[in-house]
Amino acid sequence: MKHALLLLLALLLGTPGRAQAPDATVLQINRLPADGLLLQKGWRYRPGDDSARARPNFDDRAWDTLALRLTGREMPRATQTGVYWLRLRFHLSDSLRSRTLALQFWRRGTADVYLNGRLLSDSTHRARVRGSRIAPGVLEVPANGPAEQVLALRVAPWHPAPLLLGADRLTALQLRLRPMAQLVQIERGWADEVALWRVMAAMFLLLALLHWVFYRYNPTQRANRYFALYSLAYCLFMASVPYAITGSVEFPSWAWSVAIAVVSYGLLTLGGLWGVRALYTLFGFAPGRVYRGLALSGGLLLLAQWLTLLSPWYLIPYLVFAVLVLAESLRLTGRALRARRRGAPIIAAGFGGGLLFILLNLTLLVLGVPLDGIGSNLLFVPAILLPPLGISFFLAREFALGAELLLVKLGEVERLSAQTLAQEQEKQALLEGQNETLEHQVAERTGELQRSLTDLRATQAQLIQKEKMASLGELTAGIAHEIQNPLNFVNNFSEVSAELMAELREAQAAGDTEEVRALADDVTQNLGKITEHGKRAAAIVKGMLEHSRTSTGERTPADLNALCDEYLRLTYQGLRAKDKSFNAALETDFAPGLPLVEAVGADVGRVLLNLLGNAFYAVRQRQQSSEAGYQPTVLVSTRQIDGRVEIRVADNGTGIPDDIKAKIFQPFFTTKPTGEGTGLGLSLSHDIIAQGHGGALTVASQEGKFTEFLISLPIN
Repeated sequence: MKHALLLLLALLLGTPGRAQAPDATVLQINRLPADGLLLQKGWRYRPGDDSARARPNFDDRAWDTLALRLTGREMPRATQTGVYWLRLRFHLSDSLRSRTLALQFWRRGTADVYLNGRLLSDSTHRARVRGSRIAPGVLEVPANGPAEQVLALRVAPWHPAPLLLGADRLTALQLRLRPMAQLVQIERGWADEVALWRVMAAMFLLLALLHWVFYRYNPTQRANRYFALYSLAYCLFMASVPYAITGSVEFPSWAWSVAIAVVSYGLLTLGGLWGVRALYTLFGFAPGRVYRGLALSGGLLLLAQWLTLLSPWYLIPYLVFAVLVLAESLRLTGRALRARRRGAPIIAAGFGGGLLFILLNLTLLVLGVPLDGIGSNLLFVPAILLPPLGISFFLAREFALGAELLLVKLGEVERLSAQTLAQEQEKQALLEGQNETLEHQVAERTGELQRSLTDLRATQAQLIQKEKMASLGELTAGIAHEIQNPLNFVNNFSEVSAELMAELREAQAAGDTEEVRALADDVTQNLGKITEHGKRAAAIVKGMLEHSRTSTGERTPADLNALCDEYLRLTYQGLRAKDKSFNAALETDFAPGLPLVEAVGADVGRVLLNLLGNAFYAVRQRQQSSEAGYQPTVLVSTRQIDGRVEIRVADNGTGIPDDIKAKIFQPFFTTKPTGEGTGLGLSLSHDIIAQGHGGALTVASQEGKFTEFLISLPIN
């Protein structure tokens, strides 16, 4: 393999000719050197194209002479611009003429080769001269030909792209004559090298598949992914190497050859970067400026290699990059060894083995020890494979250890699962027993709770009745106090009327007609007053009866202004009946023209009675605190807003603390001392307004300042 590359470089650079005949007209060939005879001198050339120039008897004595050892830039200008012909007359010795010879040539462009006027081409060794290639061709020179023969070449040079530097330094055309048996042996050696490259490509492909499977099985180990990409890149490169070495594929144009080379060396660069990244990940090092610099240098060197692809020094950029990759790999391995990272010795052994074979190969090359074919490859292949095999061995070992650990954990999980299952079965049996006990206890406690619920409902009914009776008591006290005034008037006017009647009889007996008439008018006026105050007392009694009777729930149009005024005064008089010393300012602000509202008057009256009772209680409590300048005030107002009627009951009493505002509408919650409230008044009031009338009951208060309840009822 190595010698094939050296041979390629030697052919590109050119080799001095050997055993040239001194005759400049006919080249005398008596023997062939071991490496074949390079046909350089004795050539004649002429620009232009004429098929007659292929005939053996064509007169070429006026043509110019040419030495094929010249590079492209040293060739005559006429050979660089268009088609030109070359002719060479040579004489073979009898020993060579009886043997089958092979004409091996390199060309930059296309060439048709004619021997004695016949285009060289057969089924075994094709005349591979068509197509723009820089690759060797092999043509067969038949045995037992004439002693003096004529070799004619029609050459069409290839002009590479301007960016491909150094192409003009390549030799435009070279021909080497050697025995066919020797060429067959060389081709067998090449076939061995091709097989070896393919075997190496298959090995790298297996490594790529293996570590990609490892990565898919355990994505947390990203080193497997980078190593799989590295192996795949090297696999593809090695699969393309045989075509570059042997020229076994005829590409349609030079662009295809360049494209294959560009892709191949691009894969080498990417593979090197992925290999170094695999080491970073494997050892747990973070890629930093060194890795970024390596990637940048790889890109620049790859560009340089593409630009010099057709030059004699095209391998130099890759060799520089390969040295950089190797240096970074050795640096990482040494750093991992110093840090005692796991797997570092195994990977170091792989790199050490590869370096050992490289040094051994260089040593034998310097000493001149001949190593051909398998002997050379036995040193070259291990140098390439040992470092990746070391990395692969460690990654596979890590995967195996992970799988073994997983099996151990799986066994532990199975053991714990069996233990847990037994515990669950034991717990299940215990739970079944406990469930039976709990069911029995639940049944007993359910009975107790049912009895408690029955008692609670009875107690609740009693408390509701007590609340109603308390409201009724307050209302009754107010009504009693309110009815006392008309009754006093009735009594007083009755007594006065009796006295007037006595005086009227006396005046009548005395015959004083004027006095009788005046006394009769007074009696009539007193009877009117008695009737007026009697009706007032009857109205108060009627209202008390309506309030005390059970509500039917039937809604009727109600005048809320009158209802609020009535209950404000009844509530105040009821409180005054209990405490003669209590006085408060009553303020009203009733909206004029307030529409009638469909409502249950008795129920709304209970709500107003409760809210007003709380308001008077609050101002009375604040009054008893002997606050200087305090004047108890209760305000009742009404107004109409957006199809609703609002009733506000406000006081300047003790207010409600913020922490209990959210609880005041809850059943049985009260701020009054024990015995003074049931905790159902506001709850029932809220239910009457919200559920019974589709309205809303809200509160706004500031502790120590005021409290305001807002009743909102729909008009329809």
